[in-house]
Amino acid sequence: MSEQHKKTVTDFCQAWENLDIEAVLGLMSSDAIYHNVPLEPLVGQAQIRAFLSAFLGAASACQFEILTVVADEQCVVTERLDSFTLGDNTLSQLPVLGIFEFNGEGKISHWREYFDLKTWADKGGPAIG
Repeated sequence: MSEQHKKTVTDFCQAWENLDIEAVLGLMSSDAIYHNVPLEPLVGQAQIRAFLSAFLGAASACQFEILTVVADEQCVVTERLDSFTLGDNTLSQLPVLGIFEFNGEGKISHWREYFDLKTWADKGGPAIG
């Protein structure tokens, strides 16, 4: 199952790169939790959709460069460098650690992202949280 979970996470990252909110949500359970750890968690697809609509709606480009991926039967961990173009500003190579947990149907049920808000701000990211 860990190989299937890794493929799901790869597809998930590709959906972000495609700025495809429906594809992102399609890989998540209806009761999923998304926690950008410096911020409050989002619970359920309605809250996650609202965030994605605002964030990806403002983005013209997104890239997730996966440096390391490890998996077991219940979760996948990625070390990434994320880059976004938001308006006239490109934020490059933001270090992110992502942890993806899965439910029995193989959907992402809990997604945690660890990143440094100061690095985000120093690279020109808009205020969040």
